[in-house]
Amino acid sequence: MSKKKVSIIDFRVGLMTLIAILAVIATILTISGDINPFRKELIVRTKLSNVDGLRPGAEVRLAGVKVGKVKKITLLPVPSNDQATQTVELELALDPLIDGKPAGERVRTDSQVILGSVGLLGDKVVDISPGTLKGDPVTNGAIIKGSQETTIRQLISGADDILANFTTLSASLKQIAEKINKGDGTVGKLVSDAALYNNLNKTVNEAQRLVQDIHSGKGTAARLINDPQLYEEVFTTVQRVDKLLVDINDGKGTLGKLAKDDKAYTELMTILERLDRTSGKLEDTVARLERGEGTAGRLLRDDKLYRDAEETVTNLNTVVARLERGEGSAGRLLRDPQLYDNLTATSANANQLLIDFRKDPKKFLTIKLKLF
Repeated sequence: MSKKKVSIIDFRVGLMTLIAILAVIATILTISGDINPFRKELIVRTKLSNVDGLRPGAEVRLAGVKVGKVKKITLLPVPSNDQATQTVELELALDPLIDGKPAGERVRTDSQVILGSVGLLGDKVVDISPGTLKGDPVTNGAIIKGSQETTIRQLISGADDILANFTTLSASLKQIAEKINKGDGTVGKLVSDAALYNNLNKTVNEAQRLVQDIHSGKGTAARLINDPQLYEEVFTTVQRVDKLLVDINDGKGTLGKLAKDDKAYTELMTILERLDRTSGKLEDTVARLERGEGTAGRLLRDDKLYRDAEETVTNLNTVVARLERGEGSAGRLLRDPQLYDNLTATSANANQLLIDFRKDPKKFLTIKLKLF
């Protein structure tokens, strides 16, 4: 069997067909944005602790809008200690223009890279938070701070802890319920003890009777609630107090002057200062008395004065006793009636002599002269 020879024309047709197919594929990829040899991408990097299954080619979003793709994922060198939190570096290829503006103006140095997913179990994506004017525009090769959302693995791990805590709580609640059923503790007595119910029932009945008495006007509490006279008295008192406050505010009366007049306040403060000084002097005087200084202090503290006074009282008692017995001149004056009679007679004679002298003074004042 002879081989079929390919003519030059057939070769040219096949080559042109292949070129056309490649051109169509390139056009489709260019239109879709996956391949565009004419655009210059903005490359930025970030570091994360775990990419959780993220692959090159995954979407990069800015506030949820696709702006590029993950170009490269690289493991960082082994950390020197367990405190290192960043072990993977991502290289992100961003579109040069984002919504008509350069990508560097949309993504700022205070932006943040967050590893998320489409839905709870969907594909992983990289989301960049929009920056603010406080940050500078990023440049090619800049590093943006990265963080991670809570993954499903972390949620499941947290759920395990919650289930364990719930199991422990369930066991504790079961023990509490058993104690309540047995009547142990305060809650158990509330549930199982009939005496508590009876006491509570009595309390409710007493409260009902008290309310009925109040409604019927019996007792002090009922009068406080039902008697309008009490309200009128209280209202009158409130009015008087209000008038008193108005008078005080207007400066009337003593309280008003004290409240409004600075002179009264000054005088009061002067009096208080004087009282304070007087109190200080009194305290000093009391201290001197307690130390036995001065006459009053010696009167309070000196035992000799007490002994002298006691001796004087004893002597006075002796003198009084002698007078009562009629001893001595003074005693005879008090006890001897003859001395009294003589004094009375002498007084009468002196009185008569004065009377005679007044009647005829010449009789007593005659002077006789004799010549030798």
